[in-house]
Amino acid sequence: MRKAALGLALLAFACGGARAQDAAPAAIPPACTAFGWSLMRELAWFSAPSLGELASGATVAPDMPGAVLKLRPDAEVAFPVPPSKEPAPGSYGGILRFPALTTPGLYQVTLSEDAWIDVSQDGRTTRPPTAFTVKRDCPTIRKSVRYQFGTTPILIEVSGAKRDTIKIAIAPAE
Repeated sequence: MRKAALGLALLAFACGGARAQDAAPAAIPPACTAFGWSLMRELAWFSAPSLGELASGATVAPDMPGAVLKLRPDAEVAFPVPPSKEPAPGSYGGILRFPALTTPGLYQVTLSEDAWIDVSQDGRTTRPPTAFTVKRDCPTIRKSVRYQFGTTPILIEVSGAKRDTIKIAIAPAE
């Protein structure tokens, strides 16, 4: 039931409360529909002007699927779990926290830009991904990584980004 409620809340957020027939269809680049799984929901979120901006270390509000994370130079970020891939010199990183999930299961973490992510639910070790999909020619989404999550808070560490902001979303896998 909680997963369904989260889905409805996420859909309402993505649509900005507008009725489907009121929205003008936007042209979607073909590359954005060629991922290993559908990312249309995340495409809508990342295109929405209401996606909040958060500083590194912040926690996303429980009713928000994601945020624009303001990154800092990797060398300035105190990662709780050391990045599993050494960041390139001059790249950016940050930390974003998501509240505890009430329903365990398969979720996907989606990024708007090239970057490395490490995901933890205990603050000490990284969770292994179950799958990932990447498209370098989609201007809105770069990659999505799937994880099995339990019911504890989620820590996402971003490193190796080329820009100082990145959009991140977590949602149940469809």
